[in-house]
Amino acid sequence: MIKKKRTQTVLSILMMALLLIGMLPGMLLAADESGTNSNGESYTTLRGLTFVSEEESTVIIGETTDVEFKLNRIPTSKLFTGSVNATLTDSQGNVTYYSVSGGGGYYSLSNLTLYTPGEYTLKVSAVSPNKGSATGIIKVLDAVATVADSLKVNDDNSVSVKLTDSEGKVLDQRSVTVDGTKVDANPATQSYTTLSDGTFILNITPEKAGNVDIIFGGKVIKSIPVEAAYETGSRIGSQASDNVALSVEIAKQGWTSAPNVILARDDQFSDSLAAAPLSKKLDAPILMTASGTLDSRTLTALHELGARNIYIVGGTVAVSQTIEDTLSKDFTVTRIAGLQGYDTAALISSQVGIDSTQTVYLANGSAIPDAIAISAFAGAHGNPILLTDRDTLPASTLQALINLNAKNVVLLGGTAVISNSVESQLSDRFLVQRWGGYDRYDTQGLIFQNLLNKDNPQSPLYFTSGLVRQDDVSSGKPYADALLTAALAAKNGGFVAMTQPNSLPPSLNYFLLYNKGYISKSAVVGNNNGVSFNLEQQLQQMLSH
Repeated sequence: MIKKKRTQTVLSILMMALLLIGMLPGMLLAADESGTNSNGESYTTLRGLTFVSEEESTVIIGETTDVEFKLNRIPTSKLFTGSVNATLTDSQGNVTYYSVSGGGGYYSLSNLTLYTPGEYTLKVSAVSPNKGSATGIIKVLDAVATVADSLKVNDDNSVSVKLTDSEGKVLDQRSVTVDGTKVDANPATQSYTTLSDGTFILNITPEKAGNVDIIFGGKVIKSIPVEAAYETGSRIGSQASDNVALSVEIAKQGWTSAPNVILARDDQFSDSLAAAPLSKKLDAPILMTASGTLDSRTLTALHELGARNIYIVGGTVAVSQTIEDTLSKDFTVTRIAGLQGYDTAALISSQVGIDSTQTVYLANGSAIPDAIAISAFAGAHGNPILLTDRDTLPASTLQALINLNAKNVVLLGGTAVISNSVESQLSDRFLVQRWGGYDRYDTQGLIFQNLLNKDNPQSPLYFTSGLVRQDDVSSGKPYADALLTAALAAKNGGFVAMTQPNSLPPSLNYFLLYNKGYISKSAVVGNNNGVSFNLEQQLQQMLSH
């Protein structure tokens, strides 16, 4: 009986203890939340800090802002309403003291401005007789300005600027200052407010080169360089003695490495007239070699470029089987060849495809300058170049037009190179235009007139020799400068102008005089025999603006 009573007593004590343990946290919390201290003063304990919104916990460098937060007695329920003070501790452990405004549970650090990025620990402490403290993290980010376009001297520049924080979030309705004093802009400083997408349109006319600074929160967040309205580039291939050497120089100018390379003969260009669009498609420079034996300079360039795939344009008469066999030992070789140049062009077109305008350029296979004049534009835009005879449209060319699902055909040259009968035959199936002048340079001028983009001008303009046919030179080989440069121009977004060695053709002179404002950079390609140094100086003086 005694043993049974003892057992019941122990059980009763254990049950009471369990009840007390279960109640204890709430009892302690309640006791700790509020009470009276030894001086008889009532106190409340600060326990939690919550930012009013996520944006409140992020500050942009240099921007003065109010950081609003809520204080709790218990993190999930009652508000803390007493007086508080605050400290901010940066990542280096530096502590700064701040006063806090507000009350009734909602407080703020007013007019807070920080100048160093990183995470800061905000510690808010209750002022006696209240007790406790709470912490939160304030993230300080840089402001970043992104500029869509460059600025030019003496140009009425209008460019879009976008303001974000360093994490990419748009900063809308923010004030920025643009300082143009270094470039003699008038007015020297301007103020802008960003739109809902964080952008503003900067309108400025610098009078000299230098930098335009975008200032936010008293700090320069972007310096936009102001470039000269016109820049003369260094001559490419000034010491190149022949077409092979120039092809290597141009390849080095545009490609540090090239898995794909196009290989063409160096003395006649009918098989490679359609090569520039293929070059753009494959991102491949055009190298040249003699027809019978692979030039050692070409082989060296192939290895230096890290080439893996070689595309030979033309049959074995153009580039011999011996050369193909030699290359096949180290590279994957593909030959694109038809019976004639226009057959080869048709085969190339099947690899190039056609752009959204469904436009094809058609040149006489013997009128080499016309095909070369369009090459850079065709390459840049993804338009194939096809070839024809004067009076007869080759079957392979017509089939290529059908296969490409072409809609528009542009004839390059007058009726002396592409007859009315060919134009009439094409007009039965396609929309046909003719861009034909009285000579190669006039046709080139018409191409410029139709394809120069004045809203976003092509750049740079490369000047090359126009002596591209065997009949143009008294001895030696015609100049491949324009054909090779067309591949470089298509890659870089520029275009090519062929000229006489010592003077500008009238049509080119006219074009440059009336359009030099759209030409921001130019360079001469080839040696002094192709474009003389005297003419180069004349071009620099003419285009300077």
